[in-house]
Amino acid sequence: MLTEKAVADKNALIAMATHGRSGLNRWMLGSVAEKVLRGCENPLLMVRASEEVDAEEKVRLKSVIVPLDGSELAERVIPSVVALAKAMNIEVVLFRAYSIPYSVYSGTEGYSAINFEELIAAVKDEAVGYLEKKTAELKKDGLAKVSYVAKEGLSADEVIALGRATQDNLIAMCSHGRSGVKRWVLGSVTETVVRHSGDPVLVVRAR
Repeated sequence: MLTEKAVADKNALIAMATHGRSGLNRWMLGSVAEKVLRGCENPLLMVRASEEVDAEEKVRLKSVIVPLDGSELAERVIPSVVALAKAMNIEVVLFRAYSIPYSVYSGTEGYSAINFEELIAAVKDEAVGYLEKKTAELKKDGLAKVSYVAKEGLSADEVIALGRATQDNLIAMCSHGRSGVKRWVLGSVTETVVRHSGDPVLVVRAR
């Protein structure tokens, strides 16, 4: 079994193609790619399978999109991205989605007193400030081509949208690797991006 063989070398990269299906069959049956994504501790490179791919066409990467949420967990993918970007001389694009927490909308007491425009502006400023700090750190680390994007919305949706709006990207993410009923019901940002993004996705397991 693939996951059992990978245990011998947790630093070995596993590269897989995924159908990227969605709907009832995905929920009920899953896929080999998702089982490996959940059960393996190795870094994974997930590539969307397509019938239109030219076997002789060379893969060109211009940038690596790195979704971050401000946590140390998400940042654990950065060392791998830095090494890849330096080796391939490609741009690193740090990304963070921001939004007003649902708890703000669901609260009733003092609801009318909340200035939502000021609140979303403050959330955006925090996200941009964080990305500016990380961009400066990567430039100090020797990366010449680093930029950032902050977008209002849900993280997975905005990551996918950014990938579709640009060409020749690799998306690099860190995964919790949880399993069980909660995983099936709620999914995760990583799984959503792997399922629906047209870009290859590098998944680094959090340890």
